[in-house]
Amino acid sequence: MSEKNQPLIVEMEQVHNCISVEVCEKLKDLKLKWLATINSDEKAVTNLFELDSEKLKKAVQKIREHTNVKDVKIIINGPKKSQITITTIRSVATAPYLAKTGTMWIEPTWTEGGVDYVTMLAPNYKSLKQFMDLVSEKGYDLKIKSKRYLDPKETLSLDTFRTSGFTKLRTAGELLTDRQMEVFDLACRYGYYEEPKKISIEELGIKLDISPSTCAELLRKAERKLLPILSDVLRIMR
Repeated sequence: MSEKNQPLIVEMEQVHNCISVEVCEKLKDLKLKWLATINSDEKAVTNLFELDSEKLKKAVQKIREHTNVKDVKIIINGPKKSQITITTIRSVATAPYLAKTGTMWIEPTWTEGGVDYVTMLAPNYKSLKQFMDLVSEKGYDLKIKSKRYLDPKETLSLDTFRTSGFTKLRTAGELLTDRQMEVFDLACRYGYYEEPKKISIEELGIKLDISPSTCAELLRKAERKLLPILSDVLRIMR
């Protein structure tokens, strides 16, 4: 089987006239994370999102003002994270094109700084290209950042990969305390793990109003829980 006929995982940046992008541009530092599409019919699509609770009221207000939004509902109003559903008109959603091409988004997908950061699972390169061509006609600008073909010798179907690898990642998130997740998320977002580092432990501590030692300890605990699971996922992918 040629490489282009194999299933592949693609990381992309997506820019378009999107509710998530527009709201995140208006509310700086807001991170809106897509979790799932929960309903779709001929006229509308409903998606489930997670966002910071501190910005919940303002975010919901801005989303409701968008011309493509039909409804917004608060599902969970938590102390740190909240969940909402957003129902939009079908013509601006990617769901019909996912169904047509057999491609799928792999959660989580998040929006930050005016850009959607998405990961897609496609049955082959032709399906990926077809999806990109279809959504580009609707004003979507997709840039491929990386792609990886799945080796058929590993007998990984799309469903097997999704349920094995990404179920592990979802479980990993549940292992972290809210505080560990907050510190780890902030460290990733501000470039603590980049080379060279874009932020220090001391600076992270200031943002979180905790001491550098406490910040470092929370990160170490998060890493101890996440790294073994990440190793399992990498073995599945290779």
